Amino acid sequence: MRGFEPSTASGLPRILAAAAALAASALLVLLQELGQRLRREEHRAWWAGNGRDVLNLAGFASIALSLRLYGFPGPAALLLGGVFTLLTYGSYVLFADVARVRHPRALAVASGCLVVGLLLAFPEPVASVLGRFAGALFSGIGARASGVNAE
Repeated sequence: MRGFEPSTASGLPRILAAAAALAASALLVLLQELGQRLRREEHRAWWAGNGRDVLNLAGFASIALSLRLYGFPGPAALLLGGVFTLLTYGSYVLFADVARVRHPRALAVASGCLVVGLLLAFPEPVASVLGRFAGALFSGIGARASGVNAE
């Protein structure tokens, strides 16, 4: 699957994209924290639920765009951005509400930067796994669209 191979961009653009991805990771944690505050306001303010949706969309877009700029193709960047957004939300809730650690924001930012750092350090294996996953999940779609029997 050609669409799941990261580009070979290198040099300053790739370094800037990596910095943007790490910054987007930290931004996403801050947006999740703000979203948790809005969640507590939902019973008083009608717009709080929509505000949380906008914050989640902004965080998702920032991480997906930065991964795209780093070299991941669009579908992979969207998938990784969505998964990362859910992981970030889960880690913040885990640290703040479940474990009630002393500095939940710092731990969530550190864990988010660790995950993004791993994605940036190993883009080819990540893209390969995503490509195999997509191939297995959607193997018959091209054949059905062209009228060829997939079996």
